[in-house]
Amino acid sequence: MKICVLGAGVIGLTTAWCLAEAGHDVVIVDRHASTAKDASAANGAQLSYAFVAPLASPATLRKLPSLLLSSESPMRIRAGLDPALVSWGLRFLLACRPAAMRETIAAQLALAALSRSELTRLTQSLMLSFGLRTAGKLVVFRSRREFDVARRAIVATGEQQILTPAECLALEPALRLDADELAGGIFTASEQVGDCAAFCAGLTTRLKRQHNVEWVLGTEVRGPVRSGGRLVAIDTDKGHVQADHFVLCMGAASAAFAKACGFHLPIYPLKGYSITLLPAPEARVLRHSVTDMERKLVFAPLARDGRTAIRVAGIADLERGTTIDAGRVEILRRASAELLGIDAAGDIEPWCGLRPMTPDSRPIIGWSPLQGLFINSGHGMLGWTLACGSARLTADMIECRRSVTAASAFALRRAA
Repeated sequence: MKICVLGAGVIGLTTAWCLAEAGHDVVIVDRHASTAKDASAANGAQLSYAFVAPLASPATLRKLPSLLLSSESPMRIRAGLDPALVSWGLRFLLACRPAAMRETIAAQLALAALSRSELTRLTQSLMLSFGLRTAGKLVVFRSRREFDVARRAIVATGEQQILTPAECLALEPALRLDADELAGGIFTASEQVGDCAAFCAGLTTRLKRQHNVEWVLGTEVRGPVRSGGRLVAIDTDKGHVQADHFVLCMGAASAAFAKACGFHLPIYPLKGYSITLLPAPEARVLRHSVTDMERKLVFAPLARDGRTAIRVAGIADLERGTTIDAGRVEILRRASAELLGIDAAGDIEPWCGLRPMTPDSRPIIGWSPLQGLFINSGHGMLGWTLACGSARLTADMIECRRSVTAASAFALRRAA
């Protein structure tokens, strides 16, 4: 078949590889002149396979008023009435129920396990180099209540260890915290880190060597072209692109394309920020990736020019703009100084991007109401973690192959 993949971020590129590998002719369309220019460009760098708790949870619901009223909050909603946000927000509140959260965690764990095995296969078979390493992930909690909830939610696999505050500081000497500032931590030794942008660059190079892959970059998608209730082409600023099937991987822009196709896709942009730091040579090296659960910030060590850089990422602003807010960057600067003792006054490489977020944090993977259009979008803050598994599930479903991961948990109808 000829299959057109809409979007050239990490979701689109991995999807294109799985389809091309299966022998299909693939066309990759993206508005940028190069790949991985949106949410894949400078994300948190954590590959979090075991800790996949959704944003929608009873804990988030309890803290929502304080989160939305504080200027220093890791979550913010821009003033103004957006009907799409109101609709999304109502679904988000329903997804905060304990049963809904448990269902999401079970589905995400299964997809994350598939993603890890697929990433390993891809990395080894294509000899990709993007700083992948098993650094282990330490999640530190400042709130006793939040820590107790997290401990109870741990799946009994033996992978995750519950640590006292003193054990957290002994495990990660780079932390500049006192034991009385923490309630405890959860450590997962098997978690990984990797540079998503470098991965996308390597995969792009391999895809460009494939005889069955065509590129249509620097091209704006204007809308769908339908015939007899089926999507037969997309209209772009450079003409029509025809295919037998289309896969929607346009991230935060997916909802607008779905609307043009005549159906609702419950995806809303969640604006995130990151900075990338090069600590002084004498500074203590961050050994593991660290998540500060209270501030919803992640700190990941990345290999860069023979040194260890630190990617600091977080913030969850429900808004559509991509202008960098200096105040939000300042939150990451201060957190770097307070948590790691890093002077972040120099070149910090600030970045922001729009994460495509569903109300329950689960991606939407499956056929759309419009015949010929498949959806692989809405991965929120776990796009890098779930990309390879989502791509495998997409290829399996398009080819009507039985997958090891239950597809029903990610169907559009579950989010409607």
